[in-house]
Amino acid sequence: MLLEDLKNFLTTGFSDDQAVSVLAAVNSLVNSQRTHDLGREMVIRCLAKKDLFPPGLMPLLASLVGSVGLIPYLSKDVSTFEEQLLLEAHRTPSIGKVDFFHTLQLQIYRELRAKRNVVLSATTSVGKSAIVDAIIASGDHKHLAIIVPTIALIDETRRRIIESFGARYAIVTHPTQVSSRDQATVFVLTQERALNRDDLQDVSFFVIDEFYKLDLQMEKSIERAVDLNLCFHKLASYGAQFYLIGPHVDGVNGLASTYEFLFLPSHFSTIALDIVQYGLPKDGGEREEKLIELCQELISPTLIFCQSPGSAKRAAETLLNVEGLLPETDLTWSAVEWLEKEYPEEWVVTHALRRGVGIHHGSIPRALQQYMVKAFETGAIKFLICTSTLIEGVNTVAENVIIFDKRIKTTGIDYFTFRNIAGRAGRMRRYFVGKVYVLEEQPEPDTCVIEVAVGTQSETTPMSLLLGLEDDDLTPGSKTRVETITRESPLSAETLRANRRVPVEKQYDIYDAIWRDTSLLGKPLAWRGMPDSPQLLAVCTLIFDYLDSGILKGYQIFSGKQLQATLYSVENSKSFREVTENFVEYRRRTDSVSDAVELSLRFLRKYVGYTFPQSLMAISHIQGDVLRKIGVEPGNYEFYAAKTESLFMERGLFALDEYGIPLETAMRIAPVDREFPTLDSAIELIARMDARGVDLTKFERDLIDDLRASLLS
Repeated sequence: MLLEDLKNFLTTGFSDDQAVSVLAAVNSLVNSQRTHDLGREMVIRCLAKKDLFPPGLMPLLASLVGSVGLIPYLSKDVSTFEEQLLLEAHRTPSIGKVDFFHTLQLQIYRELRAKRNVVLSATTSVGKSAIVDAIIASGDHKHLAIIVPTIALIDETRRRIIESFGARYAIVTHPTQVSSRDQATVFVLTQERALNRDDLQDVSFFVIDEFYKLDLQMEKSIERAVDLNLCFHKLASYGAQFYLIGPHVDGVNGLASTYEFLFLPSHFSTIALDIVQYGLPKDGGEREEKLIELCQELISPTLIFCQSPGSAKRAAETLLNVEGLLPETDLTWSAVEWLEKEYPEEWVVTHALRRGVGIHHGSIPRALQQYMVKAFETGAIKFLICTSTLIEGVNTVAENVIIFDKRIKTTGIDYFTFRNIAGRAGRMRRYFVGKVYVLEEQPEPDTCVIEVAVGTQSETTPMSLLLGLEDDDLTPGSKTRVETITRESPLSAETLRANRRVPVEKQYDIYDAIWRDTSLLGKPLAWRGMPDSPQLLAVCTLIFDYLDSGILKGYQIFSGKQLQATLYSVENSKSFREVTENFVEYRRRTDSVSDAVELSLRFLRKYVGYTFPQSLMAISHIQGDVLRKIGVEPGNYEFYAAKTESLFMERGLFALDEYGIPLETAMRIAPVDREFPTLDSAIELIARMDARGVDLTKFERDLIDDLRASLLS
């Protein structure tokens, strides 16, 4: 039977008489080394049509399933002793919902148990996380670290681990949590958080999820890639065993000279993909028409990938404007009720959710992002419009993926990224065949080799990476570069290292500006704790003039004085809605209310809570060098930086957003006479509070109950 005929049968169906020929053709593919992977795909497609096979052929299908290593798909009620042995050989330790490994998982598990370092490069559906859970269950390691690319992934990972190991391991996710050497611990951290901890020396096994981000060219933010390299180096230098996991790549450079490891680039997959290309132009409306058409036809869970929050908004509005396409649903009413209370009613997220459509991107508050994913998994919403924030690592259950854009921001996606997006279609045991609809054209296949920056130092290696390494870890050329800059710099080596994320030239400009303006050489910069108005204005002016003007202009902030006023507004507002409504009132004429809402959310999360504290501490380190040279006690801005990082909330309450509790709810439930300096103190509040005594909506009560349930797992 020709391959084309076989695929046709497994797509459209076949008769009892044709079933024998189908299995015979699949068997031929499976038994040839050259076509074995293709044979596995055809076995998966057979499983999707399992009901069409006569009962007498089921043992043959089961035999094919076993021969391609898809052991979890074998029935537990196997018919032969040999099949029972096969199942038992692939049985997992006690790790929750997964009972059996497939053959690739078993191979990796055995390699890791043998204390080998492993770099696994495989499709999204392979089940890499189950191996992590199995290693935890083995008890070989008392302290483990899992490095995830986003904060959004922390709580998902925490919930999975606590479900199986909460009684045996402490789970540490937040900077305010402390660990004990005597307590078995799993650290679940982003690279930034791992770098800032000094209690990871006892970690003997660590995982880096989405390891391709070690390549400076593969991560959207070079500085995040630098941090990931330094995080890997920090943990590996302690002698810890590593397990790097990510999508399929063709090679890895930069590790072999220092570490022994097994690189496993595998095409093993537990699902099959049908990819349909439409080749529609970027502009002209044809993509929007096709999106509407597909959403009218598809009845199972569907991800719609967009290049940016703005594109996600346009895609949502395209669907919402079609009369009768998306009727209102009762399944999301409690969330909609809460959104209408906390945000201007024109926000597209509220309108979309009312009609059973979720929106997930970086400007959406984290607790709402988590809700969107859970609502999608439970079927409360059928369509989830998303950007790369969801594609990169968050587990979802979708049969279909519509690739609306073939860009991320303004850059065209490469074949590697395309495969990563497409790999979100289908789900082991639920959707055997994922459907991918590409509205434009998919990129041409190419090779992808990951260059681990810390191990491939060159003249172009960012100074921010080199400054984060010890001398012994630098190549001769890198050591010369570092020695030159530290020798010639007016700034101390400590300041250069602390400010490694800030270009050296900008630091010199700030240093010179402080020296030139003698009015700054004293009280305006030499403050600690909370600054008074002249002090905050002084640092805001330096930040605007030398560090963040390009970013701030995007938020309609055009001077240090405006930045100061906006920070005061955030600090003194009774609610975040006040901040949002201020953005709405003073929005650009070309911006909608929905645009202004998302701009305010982006400003709070990405600027006030992230960029500003970093810029502030860069100024703090530089003024310290200057003032010490003239014999003046320098300032220290750590306290105020921590305040802005948590949007002037109690730090523990602010952290609840990562665990699925919105900031607005956290403020509402907190007694005014208590402080919550740590995540654990806020978690204790959640665990012990009597929600009946607090004015909460059903949505908020459900979120609190969900968090409580995860704490008790």
